[in-house]
Amino acid sequence: MNQVSFSVQAEQTLEELMERMSAVDELADLDMDIVDGVLTIEFDDRSKLILNRQEPLRQIWLASPEGPAHFGYDTGSGQWLDDKEGNELIATLQRVLRQKLGTDISL
Repeated sequence: MNQVSFSVQAEQTLEELMERMSAVDELADLDMDIVDGVLTIEFDDRSKLILNRQEPLRQIWLASPEGPAHFGYDTGSGQWLDDKEGNELIATLQRVLRQKLGTDISL
């Protein structure tokens, strides 16, 4: 994937994630926004999840209470996969949100 394709794919992914999370009742009260390729989700206790593009590495990085994760786009599967364990981005977000909120979240 070239740099332009990465930028477009990453931005679309962040926007889609925000839309999907905004549609979930359990997440409706959270503050969410995207500014300059950074999606920030703030919880009632003021803790945050942060997803951002890492242009030089062509990855999306997630900072969460369970630690950092780096996701590269796998063109074969059409998914963003963690470079350490191969976990998919949406599955990872669902797990982190479930741990944080104490309820199952389906994105």
